[in-house]
Amino acid sequence: MRNPKNDLIEYCRAMRMRNPKFETRNIGGSDHEPLFMTEVTIDGDLKGSGQGNSKRDSERVAAEEAYTNLTTQFGQPPARERRPNPNPGNAPQNKGASGNSDSSGEAWPIYAEVLVKALEVANSRVDPNRRGPEAVDLVRKLTLDLYKGILEDLGSTLEQGRPFSEGTPAEA
Repeated sequence: MRNPKNDLIEYCRAMRMRNPKFETRNIGGSDHEPLFMTEVTIDGDLKGSGQGNSKRDSERVAAEEAYTNLTTQFGQPPARERRPNPNPGNAPQNKGASGNSDSSGEAWPIYAEVLVKALEVANSRVDPNRRGPEAVDLVRKLTLDLYKGILEDLGSTLEQGRPFSEGTPAEA
């Protein structure tokens, strides 16, 4: 698994479960080699646990165990439906550094106002107590999901030649 904690969260969402809760505590060790224990629960049920010399390591091990336990119990999540690219043909197709293609290589047009609004919404939905790379990854993923969803929802409008600036994207 590339990112076990994120994979577990995505699995729970796909299976319409509550988000997992991670409880990590220092269970001993020395100052230069601490030992952490993490337990992952969903609706109060223990789904996995793990130990490590850092919080991140113990959370990774616990998430991997929880993911394995859930897939054994409930199976793999349903495949996500692939929707067609809503690009109307007149939007710029800059791939790469501009960040408008997803992991599948599918290109997405960039509409700055829509992207800014999606980022604002995503940032407001991530727990303000989360910090660091994990929080950035969550905001990034949620922003991409929101942005793509808006473009997909507006796809039929775009095919009729109506530009984004006349519709609801800025109000999303």
